[in-house]
Amino acid sequence: MKTKDSTQPIEEKTAPAPHILMVSAECYPAAKVGGLADVVGSLPRYLNKSGEARVAVIIPGYHNAWLTQQEYRESHRGAFHMGGAYIEYRICHIINEELGYDLYVADIPGKFDRPGVYGDNDHPFYRDEVERNISFQRAVLQWVHQWEVLPDVMHCHDHHTALMPFMMTQCPEFWRLGMTPTVLTIHNAAYQGMFGWDRQHLLPDFSRDRSGLLDWGHVINSLACGIKCAWRVTTVSQNYLRELMETYGFGLQSLLRTEWHKCRGVVNGIDYDYWNPASDPYLKIKLKKNIDKWKKDNKVSLLTELNMPTDLPLHIFIGRMVNDKGIDFLAGLIYKYMIYRRDACFIILGTGDGQIEDQCRMLERNFGPHVRSLIMYNEGVAHRLYAAADFLWMPSRTEPCGLNQMYAMRYGTVPIARATGGLLDTIEPFDGIEGDGFLFRELEDYQGMWGIESGSRLYSMPELHSKVREKIMHKDLSWEHSASRYLDIFHEIIPA
Repeated sequence: MKTKDSTQPIEEKTAPAPHILMVSAECYPAAKVGGLADVVGSLPRYLNKSGEARVAVIIPGYHNAWLTQQEYRESHRGAFHMGGAYIEYRICHIINEELGYDLYVADIPGKFDRPGVYGDNDHPFYRDEVERNISFQRAVLQWVHQWEVLPDVMHCHDHHTALMPFMMTQCPEFWRLGMTPTVLTIHNAAYQGMFGWDRQHLLPDFSRDRSGLLDWGHVINSLACGIKCAWRVTTVSQNYLRELMETYGFGLQSLLRTEWHKCRGVVNGIDYDYWNPASDPYLKIKLKKNIDKWKKDNKVSLLTELNMPTDLPLHIFIGRMVNDKGIDFLAGLIYKYMIYRRDACFIILGTGDGQIEDQCRMLERNFGPHVRSLIMYNEGVAHRLYAAADFLWMPSRTEPCGLNQMYAMRYGTVPIARATGGLLDTIEPFDGIEGDGFLFRELEDYQGMWGIESGSRLYSMPELHSKVREKIMHKDLSWEHSASRYLDIFHEIIPA
C-alpha cells in the first residue's frame, strides 16, 4: 500500500481569474461623450493585463463613425415584448485585438441605429431615452441568461444600466441570474434615469409587492433602484462619495447613508499608454528628456498657429460647456481680468450650452489675441493644449472624479481647480514649496482672481515652476492602483 510522502509540498489549486462583464452606455474609442467612456475603455484593459480578471464590455450598437468601420461576429439573436412593441436585437462581437478586452455591441434596430450616444446635430437630445435604456438592459440580460457559464460579476455603469440588478433578482424571466453578484458604479449622480409609473410596463414582469425597490420620490428612479439592489456601489472618488452622502446627493443622501455598508469610493486612473507625452501621436513635438524645453516648444508651436503671444502664462479650459463645469464662472472671470490686464492668455475648448458658447465667443471678439474660444470637440487639439499650457482650469460646481486634471498633470500642466469631489482626492494644494496645483473653495471672483495671480507668481519663478512640473509628471495617476481596488471589491462579493 502506497502512502503520500508528507514531506512533499501540497500543490495549491489557484482559482481561475473571475469573469467580469461591464455594461455601459459609453466606452472609448467606440462611443464617447464624457469621462464614463474613458473609464470603461481603460479599466478593463488594465484588469486583463494584471491577469487577475477576465473582463468584457458591452455597449449599445450606435451607428457612429468608429463602430460602423469595425468587423463583427454575431454572437446571439433574440427578441422580447416591451410594452406594445416587439423588440428584436443582435449581440455582436467586435473583432479588434488592439482594445485589450472583448467588446460587444447590442444592435437594436430603431433604438440605437443613430449617430449619437444621447443626441446628434439634428437632435440635441433623443426623446426616447427610457425606451432605449430599458431595451438595452433587457437585451443584455437575455443574452447573458442563456450563457452556459454565467459571469462572476455584472458591473453596471451609471443610471443607463442601473435597473439590471433589480431585473436580475426580481424578474422571473432572468431567474438564473438571481445569485450573480452585481456592482454599480456612479460616475455622475446628477443623472438618475427617472420616469413615471405609467411606463412600468416597459419592464419585464415582476411582483408588484417589489415596486418599492424601483420607487424614489414617487417615480421610478433607475439610479436609486440600482443603489438598493446592487451588491456593491462604487463612486469614482472617495470625496465624491462623502459629498453624495452629506451635501450634494441630488436627493439620494438618505438612501446612500442607509446603504453605506456596501458603498466604496475608488478614484479613477488614466491610461498611461494613451496619455504618454513621449509617444502621443497627436503631438507635433514629443517629450525626449528636457521637460521645460518640450513644454516651451509645444507652447510656441500652438500659439503661433493661433496668432497669440507666446511669452505669457497660458491658461486653458477643456470640457463640456455646462453649468456643472463652472465654465460660465470662468468666462466672467476672464472678462473682468482682461478689462484691466493683458498679462496672461486663455484658450477655451469645448461645446455645450449655446448661451455659454456665445459668452466664450464674445471673449475672443473682445480680447483676441489674448483669448481664443475653440467651440468644438477635438481630441487632437485637446492633447496639444495639455502639452502646451501652463495651467488648466477646472472651476467645477460638481466633479465626481475629474480626469482632465490628471491628463494635465501627466503633461506638466498645473491645475487650478475648485476644491470639490475627486479634485480634492487627486490634487495636493500647493503651499508655496510643495504641491500639485491651486485649489479654491467657492466660485467667487476674488477666489478666481487669486487662482490667476497664483499661477502668475509660479510662472515668474522658473526654477520652482520647473520643479512642480517634474513632480506632477511623475505622480502615479495610472489605473494600476485603482484596478487593484476594483479587484478587491469583486473578490468581496464572489462566492468562495
